Amino acid sequence: MARPITLQSGIREFNKDITKYTGMLGGLTADIHTLRSLNPETTNRVLCVMYRGPYFMMQYLKEDNNMYKGTSLFMTYKKFLEYYNTGIQVNMGSRDLAPTQIKGGFAGRQINIPTQQNAQTSQTLTINTFESVGRPITTFTNMWVDGIADGITGLTTYHGLVAGSYDEQTQQFKQIFKEGGKNDGVALEPSPAWEVAEFLIIVLDRSGARVEAACAAIGCYPQAKIGQELYNFNNNGQSQVLPLTLTFNCQFVESAYINDLATRYVRKFAIFGNSNNFNIGAGDAFFANAASASKDALPDGDIFQNKAYYDAVQSNIGNMPVFKADPRAVERTRLKDTTLTPADHSRIYTDKDTKVPFDDPYADTGAEKKSILGGIASAASTVASSISNTLSGQ
Repeated sequence: MARPITLQSGIREFNKDITKYTGMLGGLTADIHTLRSLNPETTNRVLCVMYRGPYFMMQYLKEDNNMYKGTSLFMTYKKFLEYYNTGIQVNMGSRDLAPTQIKGGFAGRQINIPTQQNAQTSQTLTINTFESVGRPITTFTNMWVDGIADGITGLTTYHGLVAGSYDEQTQQFKQIFKEGGKNDGVALEPSPAWEVAEFLIIVLDRSGARVEAACAAIGCYPQAKIGQELYNFNNNGQSQVLPLTLTFNCQFVESAYINDLATRYVRKFAIFGNSNNFNIGAGDAFFANAASASKDALPDGDIFQNKAYYDAVQSNIGNMPVFKADPRAVERTRLKDTTLTPADHSRIYTDKDTKVPFDDPYADTGAEKKSILGGIASAASTVASSISNTLSGQ
């Protein structure tokens, strides 16, 4: 026999047989058998899907006669609420089962019996997000409010799309104002139907692949205008991201139809991922032409220059030892015993027969030689000339 239809039909249901487990009474342990009987619900994985927007705003803001163009204000608003929200609060309120009393008997005793469910009338959906430059969320929300009831006249305008008459011949509503000779376009008779949005609230399981719960928020309209905090100023020198709290008056409903919508949405739009697959998109920086580069291509481009080679460990020749010392003995002929002269203080011996002068440490400064060095320099020059003559065989 098939399972009975419940509020969970079509989404994840509890189907374990836990009658054989002793549960908490048998002692709570972390063995696998006990854990199999425990699978507690966890929270904080909620999606918000705006599947219907306020029709008059969608019509007013459409671009190229397309209500769903990606750059339109409506689609920006919808995307922010769905993908850039920082919190969702569903306030269904109390849904009490109201009792009535039966009283009687000689003792006047009283018993209560249930009669009807009293749902809270002031249900709200709250979505937290942040404002972006250009104030798209504030603009859409506040224009939504103004189009329903103008801030000064109090009248419904739909920002010019409100109908002022009905053409019996064409059986169409006509706008109050229009540009000369042009078609009226969309004209909407004032009605709450054009003023409300609808949201699907979906709760996901830990995998993000299955729906744990779903409800719809219907008849949604803004509770108030938003964004006025932007005008505040303080003297503490702090500038912060502007948070927004969007509260919608609405009515929440649950049913198998809503479960079906939620399941189909998750099946197509669920976002899965693995951090091991995280791609930082650095191909254009690393390779000269990433699209045509071979699989063995190495980093290239202006940001990378030749590999550095001035290192003491000579890393460009690898990390294996490649040099070995010559084991032959080193033999040289030393300088015979020599008595130092003043000229020896301004020259060095490169071998027993060759001397190199370094008599003027200020030669490259442009300064004149000190007189005390003049004699030394002259002597060194004489010695250098003698060495040169010796080397040339003269």
